[in-house]
Order: sequence, then C-alpha cells, then structure tokens
Amino acid sequence: MIDIFMHADAAWLSPALADSWAAALRALLPELLQQPPGPAHVLSGLDQVEISIVDDPTIARVHADFLNDPTATDVITFPYGEILVSCDTAATYAARHGLNREEELFRYMVHGLVHLHGYLDATPEQRAALFAVQEPLVSRFFPQN
Repeated sequence: MIDIFMHADAAWLSPALADSWAAALRALLPELLQQPPGPAHVLSGLDQVEISIVDDPTIARVHADFLNDPTATDVITFPYGEILVSCDTAATYAARHGLNREEELFRYMVHGLVHLHGYLDATPEQRAALFAVQEPLVSRFFPQN
C-alpha cells in the first residue's frame, strides 16, 4: 500500500492530485518490482510506503537531523518505507528547467521508491542505473490530469 500525506500548504497541491499520484504509484509498483533489485533493496518486504509532501524548511530540518546536511533537498528515503519529497524544490527546479512541477514532484516520489528497491545514486554510475529504472516509470505512469 502506498499512501501520500500532504504536509505543505502549496496552493498547487490538492487532495485530488495526491489521490491520482497514489493510484499511479500503486500501478507502477509491480513493474518496478520486476526490475532487478539493487544492493540495498527493502521495497518487496514492505507492507506500507508513506510519502509525505513537505516544504523546503521541513525537508532541510530532516536532512540536517538525519544526514547532517542543513540544506533543502528533493527526496529523503528511509528504509522502513517513509519517503519525504519537497514540493518547493520540485516547483523551483521545474520553473528553472521549463518542466511541469506536478511531474517533477511525481518523479521525486518514484525516485524514493526506486531507492527502496535498492538503487543508490552516490556515484555517476549508480545514478545512471537509478535513472534508467526511474525515468521510464515516470514517463509511463505520470497521471495526465
């Protein structure tokens, strides 16, 4: 089960949007699980994945508390099945690169799921392998509202 929780007050976010993302993520999960797992995979053993949409100050605080880095980031994934994604970072990145902010935030959610499937992104090679799994899923499953 994948649940999305809104903990940010961005005007462009809505419960209906979160519901469509959750349905899309549930639909892509079997396809993700068919991919070879990475070395740190836990996704197949989880009963629940919780995705929290937060703002930059919140994700920066969590980043500082758990990863000793006080800056905002896009995604933080915990191996027990919690994913935090920043709607502020998604909106900023999308605006700078001419992208759809809803799709960018969905990409962050998929990114967290791919991390739970064991893929890492600490090196260019790891990042390339993660994106090779992530991007086709985003392209195929992003809900076009």
